[in-house]
Amino acid sequence: MEQKKYTKYYNPQLKIGLISWREAWLFNDGFPEKLYTEVYKGKLVFRQRGTSTRISYHRLRQQLIVKRLWINEPPLPF
Repeated sequence: MEQKKYTKYYNPQLKIGLISWREAWLFNDGFPEKLYTEVYKGKLVFRQRGTSTRISYHRLRQQLIVKRLWINEPPLPF
């Protein structure tokens, strides 16, 4: 059974949507990708899988708008 997830906030410049302060999704192309949540030097940061580039919550929060986006996850392989 599929679970429907929606973002509550969206940053159009970084193309990142937030469900809560702990869960962020990157909307580049195709299916959205969930970002890893980490603490780096005492600050909350988000990181894409396979990269070392960090986006701080403070930077992400600066241009948030209220927008509901449906998170369309890829189907399971079986």
